[in-house]
Amino acid sequence: MKTSSGRTPHSLAIALLLGSYAICNGQSHDPKNPTPLGPGINKGNVDNVQNGPNYYYFYGGPGALNLNYAFKEMGVFGNPLKQALSFDLFDENNKLIKHDAIVSVEKMEKLAQPGTLDRRTKLLIKVVSPDAAIRLGGYYEIEATGAVTFAGQATGAGVKPEDTSLTHSVGALSSSGVQLTTSGTSLSTSGVKLSESGVVLYTPVGALTSVQDSPGELRLTLAADILFDFDQATIRRDATAALDRVAQIIREKSRGAVRIEGFTDSKGTPDYNMRLSDARAASVQNWLTAQKGLQGAVFTTRGFGATRFAANNTKPDGSDDPAGRQKNRRVEIIIRK
Repeated sequence: MKTSSGRTPHSLAIALLLGSYAICNGQSHDPKNPTPLGPGINKGNVDNVQNGPNYYYFYGGPGALNLNYAFKEMGVFGNPLKQALSFDLFDENNKLIKHDAIVSVEKMEKLAQPGTLDRRTKLLIKVVSPDAAIRLGGYYEIEATGAVTFAGQATGAGVKPEDTSLTHSVGALSSSGVQLTTSGTSLSTSGVKLSESGVVLYTPVGALTSVQDSPGELRLTLAADILFDFDQATIRRDATAALDRVAQIIREKSRGAVRIEGFTDSKGTPDYNMRLSDARAASVQNWLTAQKGLQGAVFTTRGFGATRFAANNTKPDGSDDPAGRQKNRRVEIIIRK
């Protein structure tokens, strides 16, 4: 028996239960019922308004594995726009292990993250587009290789890049397309353990990446990618452990004014980078005074944008160096002893 639409009641029931979007793209928006990641390249489309994050799971370990991500922004009304897509990795206890973000302008950008596990572990991947003043979307790919086990075939095999930003604009266009003060999703905490034996999946960078001690001062370097979401200046909740340590050091060592300086990589306009780095430095000061009771400390803040690099933004052959740019996106806190 068929309905007037040509579907059997059984197929219609399935469609109603799963929804046409899930059937076509194999994407789950329910963290309690994620889509099984499959072997090979898993494809999907995402936007920051309509459907929310997408969730996948697979099993990794024991042994070495590699996660390969790719993202291509789809622009706004046909025009390219600098966009980011986050890939957050959780363990079987729902603890955030690693946050990665891929920034794309018009072309497909890729990122590989190797790691090891000493036992078989269920892993969850959350794919999310950050909050923005306008609707942002794009096409992404995920591939897991090495010591991995899958519960299904490759998902989204029929998915094609889809411009999700052509409808339902939610705000006026701006030069950056992203608000500086909008908070986003959670970021990984440094040193999350996956087992009692102490094996860590993916060597964590951690927010507090460097402590330089000289006779007159301490210089603390914090990774901006851990403190803030892409193109934003609001402290992430996951960064509080590192900032707690910074506050402790300030109380123990400070004997004068504390300077907080913000820095960016070379992407973006000089004016925008200067404003973003200045806002991030001020955000760190505000957090330390409001959350850690350091109102009595004397702070000065300043953004330097892309004027002082800690590493090269490009490789010797002229190609882009994501690892170098990551080191340049930082906040430095200088404590007079």
